[in-house]
Amino acid sequence: MEKHIFLLILLFLVQFSVSFANSNVTDKEALLAFQNRITSPFHFLANNWTNNTSFCSWFGVSCSPKRQRVVALDLSSLNLRGTISPSLANLSFLGELNLGNNNFHGAIPYGIGHLPRLRVIDIQNNQLQGSIPTSLFQHQKVQKISLAFNKLSGEMWNGSWYAPELKVLYLTNNSLTGIIPPSIGNATKLRNFSLYGNRINGNIPKEIGNLSQLAELSLGDNQVTGSIPATLFNISSLLIVSLKINSLSGPLLLDEGNIVSNLKHLSISKNQISGVIPSNICQLRELKVLSISFNKITGDTPKNIGCLAKLEVFYIGGNALSGTFPASLGNISTLEYLDCPNNCIGGQVPPELGKLSNLRELNLGQNYNIIGQIPKAIFNISSLEMIVFNFNKLSGRIPATTGLLLPNLEELYLGENQLEGEIPLYITNSSKLELLQLDNNFFTGTIPTNLGNLRQLRTLLLNHNQLTNEPREHELQFFNSLVDCRMLQYLDVSKNKLNGILPDTIGNLSSTIERFGIVYAYINGPIPTGIGNMSGLTTLGLSGNNLVGSIPSEIGKLKQLQGLYLTNTKLQGHIPEAVCCLSNLVQLALHDNELFGLIPACIGNLSMLQYLSLSYNNFASKLPLSLWKMSGLLHLDVSQNSIEGEVSLDIGELKAIVDLYLSSNRLSGMIPNSLGELQTLESLDLSNNSFSGQIPLSFANLISLEFMDLSLNALSGTIPKSLEKLLYLKAINVSFNDLEGVIPSGGVFAKSTLQSILGNKGLCGMHILDASACAVTNLGHQSKFKKLVLKIVIPVVTSSFLISLFASIWIMKRQKKGKSKDVEKEEQITSKSEICIISLIELALDCAKERPESRITMEDVVKRLNKIKNTFLEI
Repeated sequence: MEKHIFLLILLFLVQFSVSFANSNVTDKEALLAFQNRITSPFHFLANNWTNNTSFCSWFGVSCSPKRQRVVALDLSSLNLRGTISPSLANLSFLGELNLGNNNFHGAIPYGIGHLPRLRVIDIQNNQLQGSIPTSLFQHQKVQKISLAFNKLSGEMWNGSWYAPELKVLYLTNNSLTGIIPPSIGNATKLRNFSLYGNRINGNIPKEIGNLSQLAELSLGDNQVTGSIPATLFNISSLLIVSLKINSLSGPLLLDEGNIVSNLKHLSISKNQISGVIPSNICQLRELKVLSISFNKITGDTPKNIGCLAKLEVFYIGGNALSGTFPASLGNISTLEYLDCPNNCIGGQVPPELGKLSNLRELNLGQNYNIIGQIPKAIFNISSLEMIVFNFNKLSGRIPATTGLLLPNLEELYLGENQLEGEIPLYITNSSKLELLQLDNNFFTGTIPTNLGNLRQLRTLLLNHNQLTNEPREHELQFFNSLVDCRMLQYLDVSKNKLNGILPDTIGNLSSTIERFGIVYAYINGPIPTGIGNMSGLTTLGLSGNNLVGSIPSEIGKLKQLQGLYLTNTKLQGHIPEAVCCLSNLVQLALHDNELFGLIPACIGNLSMLQYLSLSYNNFASKLPLSLWKMSGLLHLDVSQNSIEGEVSLDIGELKAIVDLYLSSNRLSGMIPNSLGELQTLESLDLSNNSFSGQIPLSFANLISLEFMDLSLNALSGTIPKSLEKLLYLKAINVSFNDLEGVIPSGGVFAKSTLQSILGNKGLCGMHILDASACAVTNLGHQSKFKKLVLKIVIPVVTSSFLISLFASIWIMKRQKKGKSKDVEKEEQITSKSEICIISLIELALDCAKERPESRITMEDVVKRLNKIKNTFLEI
């Protein structure tokens, strides 16, 4: 008996040993098949996973101690490339699969979802495509699914979810579509649920309130609609809710009564949430972040908002909030970011905000209704990094400070208010300041000459104030101080009464300056040649000053320049050819100066140029042919000069042109037909020149035209009726030309006035008030009828009459000869016959006169024919 038992045990051990060996072979083959589909840096994996060692000792592989089966595979962050082999589905003991932070592409093998012991699958931050295996959402043991930051697509599985152990579901930043199924409520152990950055639509199911262990819910940046379920705020374990950047609507509602909430982060920004901030918001007393900006929330900010004593971030900008700022905000000592711009809040800035000793950012800008003075206490909050009060109605002075003087301040926005007084010198003690915006106020006094202390300064906006230069100084001294601001990028001191000269040391300013504006600032003297050293400039504006001299050739050194604005400055001389070196130039405005000479032909080589304005100067001679070949030009204005010659046929190559102004020059010749090829043209002004010939029929192709002025030229012929079909044409002026014929009555002409056709004696049309009426209603039929009379009817009638007359005379003569009448009687007949013939010839000539007004009427033709007939019958 014992012998039989021993044999049975021995047989079992042999079978187990064979089965164990086969299982090990299966795992090894699965791993090798996986390895064959991928590459690793320096062939690390291929060199490590070899037959010389047990697969349980291979890098990233973990095996069970007894059975030696693969239970975990961790190859994260190794820069692996390739596809995931379906052979991994043969690792039947696999519990953890971590392939995150690599470069895997292709699909997730479907069989992975059927691994019975799988608890963790982490393949985030790869390039995976295709859909998620639906079996993962019905896996009874899986606890973590992390597939974030891939390219997965397809619909979220909307069948019945049954994943009772699922705790973490990260699907962030994919392209998943579909809805969140109500069966999500079955995953009752779910703690972290993120679908951020997909294309999910539909409503947030109310069943989400069943997730009693949920700690984080992130559904932002999707296309979710409907309202926010109030039950969401009843989940006591919930810490983070992010629903921003969706299409959620309806009010933000909290359940009435007491709720136990531990919510710390609530973000619903950039939705369509309406209504008011709920009065029972204090139930969320653990909140640290409340972001409800860019919605449609109205009403007042609750007066008791200070009850959120742990709040650190409060974003309510971009709504339609009204009322005033609650003073209770000053009680939230933990507050670091208070952001309330783009609302309709009014009243004064509460002085209580000065108690927020941890405040880093204060943004009350663009409310347009905040009045009063800036509380002094705010400028004593040493932690402040940003202060934004722009676009309001604040008045008074910038408060004088005591203490630490804003040592951490980086950005100060006070523009577009009604502030006055001098710019305080202490502001330069904020050595970290990067942006100083004081534009559009009433600041007086001088620009501080110690601005050079702001070594981090990038933007300085002092434009539109009443700032002046240092007394008894000719040069603008503050520029010398700005030389030390080596990070400066944007400088604008326009619209002040500086009344000084630009120093040549302006060339010592930082090469990092990209935009420099000093327009209408009472600047005198020449443009300093040193300006050519500001090599980083992309925009230079000196318009509206009292500059003298010419444009310095050093301007050509500004290779990055995109916009050059030197208008209304009294500059003289030629345009230097150095301007043609500005290959990145997009806009060139030199109008309203005293420039003369030729327009350089090389301007046509500026392939990036879109805007060229040279009007109101003294340019003469012809326009360079290269100008018409600038296919990217949108705006060309050379009006009010003395330019001569004809417009080239190449004008049709201005394929992108929108505005074309050539008025008030000495241009002549015919308007080229090729101008009709400019289908993007909206405004055309050729007035006050010497153009002749007809209005081109090709103008009917100017399908975008809105305004056309052809007045004060020598154009002849008729107004093309086809211009009626220009749908966008709002105004046309053809006055003071030599046009004739009927004025078209449709399209733009239906609303035209007498002023638009004045000075054309040959034009007629009853639909325009006080215009000459046309003699015949239908000029076309009248003209055809006249031609018919002149060419056919009169010659035929005359010829027939003459033939009949000669025939009658011949018969009468034969009869009279036969009867032997006397010679005297015969001579009388011949004389009267000649009179009839001469009268007929005169009649024919009167009918065929070239000018219509010189021809006789049909009534006179009939009378004279009857008279000739009666004379003939007397013979």
